[in-house]
Amino acid sequence: MKYCYGCIFRSIWFEAATVVAVPPPVEIPAGSVLRSALAGGLSCALSCALLHPVDSVKTRVQASSMSFPEIIAKLPQIGVRGLYRGSIPAILGQFSSHGLRTGIFEASKLVLVNVAPNLPELQVQSIASFCSTFLGTAVRIPCEVLKQRLQAGLFDNVGEALVGTWQQDGLRGFFRGTGATLCREVPFYVAGMGLYAESKKGVQKLLGRELEAWETIAVGALSGGLAAVVTTPFDVMKTRMMTAQGRSVSMIIVAFSILRHEGPLGLFKGAVPRFFWIAPLGAMNFAGYELARKAMNKNVELAGKASE
Repeated sequence: MKYCYGCIFRSIWFEAATVVAVPPPVEIPAGSVLRSALAGGLSCALSCALLHPVDSVKTRVQASSMSFPEIIAKLPQIGVRGLYRGSIPAILGQFSSHGLRTGIFEASKLVLVNVAPNLPELQVQSIASFCSTFLGTAVRIPCEVLKQRLQAGLFDNVGEALVGTWQQDGLRGFFRGTGATLCREVPFYVAGMGLYAESKKGVQKLLGRELEAWETIAVGALSGGLAAVVTTPFDVMKTRMMTAQGRSVSMIIVAFSILRHEGPLGLFKGAVPRFFWIAPLGAMNFAGYELARKAMNKNVELAGKASE
């Protein structure tokens, strides 16, 4: 049996004088996937560390009955230490989650291109985003629970949060809000990656050239910010579920409670700080990781040429 490899084209297998078109064997270059995972994890962890205070403001708005201006007025009381509370689990969660997500995203795209070469690029992006986000988010949820409880002021440090969550809620407490988190993350990354890819192509076509690095970052920031605003209701529900102590409450009950006591706008609490928090993260997640991966691949190519 004889076959050839290709990234986009189907290979033809010749057997018993019969020609059968089949998808080619899938080859996933481990080096490329690992570089993508490292680039995604580092870029997201860096942006998360820099923008953690904005996320803390968003969490406090969503977890309380206070409005965004009221929380801003309380910033002197909260202090710098309060704004950076929960940064350790946040950075660890973002690095592991997004590193895994970007690695799986690249691997999924390679598999889809080999298995279904006629699949439109937008569908490839969407399916790969769904698979990578689902698995990557599952890793981050315990870190997210600890982070949000620290941000909301329920605990003073990571040790207290770990012990307190275990004593009050047990193991299940570390996975509170899983459904709401997935309902937020999957649409966010599927919409965000699709919007980023299509927006980048549209801007390139409009300008008639490849985008500069800053232009790519701007497109990524806008794509991330818009996707963040759309998925804010699930973010609000996730925050309420993760910061609730004691009896677990379902996502549906939380949603009806918000609508009953705060109205439809209650589901969009924290949308403004969420936009300004996610826009730079979108730039790092969508554009930053792509630029970092290109730089890594370029270094590998230069190293390969130098060794020849």
